[in-house]
Amino acid sequence: MVSKAWYKSAAPRLIGKFTNSPSSSPRKAVEIWTTTCILTNFGKRSICHNFENSNKQQPVVTLINPANPNLSGPNAFPYFPRGGPQPKVQPNRHAHHIMGYVSQWGGMDVGSESIDGLLHQLGGLRFRAECNLVPFHPWAHAYLNQQQPKSAANNDRSTNDAMEVSNIVNSPNPKTKCPVGTAVSTAAVGGEIQSHYDRIIHTVPPFYNYPPSMTEEVRRLLEIEIGEHEEDLHQLSKELLRSCYRQSFHVAFGSNSNDQSFSLLNNPITSFFGMGNYRHNNQQARHSQRIAVPLLGAGCRDFPKDVALEVAALESASWLLSESKEEDHATESELVVAFGLLESEDAEALANSIGETIQLRDAATTD
Repeated sequence: MVSKAWYKSAAPRLIGKFTNSPSSSPRKAVEIWTTTCILTNFGKRSICHNFENSNKQQPVVTLINPANPNLSGPNAFPYFPRGGPQPKVQPNRHAHHIMGYVSQWGGMDVGSESIDGLLHQLGGLRFRAECNLVPFHPWAHAYLNQQQPKSAANNDRSTNDAMEVSNIVNSPNPKTKCPVGTAVSTAAVGGEIQSHYDRIIHTVPPFYNYPPSMTEEVRRLLEIEIGEHEEDLHQLSKELLRSCYRQSFHVAFGSNSNDQSFSLLNNPITSFFGMGNYRHNNQQARHSQRIAVPLLGAGCRDFPKDVALEVAALESASWLLSESKEEDHATESELVVAFGLLESEDAEALANSIGETIQLRDAATTD
């Protein structure tokens, strides 16, 4: 569940905050908050009061959206049970209401529990058009699939669909906009979205029980090291989820030359209709930036809560303690990773886990 906004509107509450060394540049922070809705109760409106009476420049505010590989939202994306897998065949028309959206997606209500579903509903046609115009990802060719078929994931080779499994697993689809474990960026346009966020970073967590079939090229591109756990699908899912955080942080904070941000401003048609109004260039990359992060994988992708919290803690602590290239950001910039979680229990567990991870790494560097 990601939203209680329909019946409760309490202000976000800060649970914990961690910063890098005061002498480091740029300044970094990881914050853990509780919020009723990370989309409508956590963006620019909730932090503007921190900048109104100061000389600080308003930061670029970005939302990380757990998306599907085609960036279609629930529209044109089959219903699937919580935890997957996504079916090959689209559901019939009775699974959709009149606007063409499934009412449940991954066992979660689209309008109140699915971030991607609510994002597409609020963004409307303009946001859908923005996502439709994202080009196919240059790494898509490295994937055999975006999820392992059910029988393959269960190591069941004796079923009648063995031939179908073989066909799916060995059928690369280079026409994928955001493969599992990667991240891409679009403008936050349409409806209510742009009043809360400047930019949306889409990333695709794996199904916990059905990660993509691994290839050497995917490992190399995503910098995944599995080692002796190569046959452990859950370990593979965990590494791919870690990659979702790494790739999202890189797109959010990395230099302009290397990220996967897609601006539509060069297209005169989209410019005329007001789409693509966010350009991630070097000037904006040097500004202070704040990204809102949900607990990736813990929703319809069905990661156990403790695993999702562990991955979030590992990758946020790793980002916080890593060194940034001086040319990437101005010395006065501040980079903030802000987790927005629904439950206080989860937020406190994440804060404790990040604190423990930082202590362990500090101890390792002093030994």
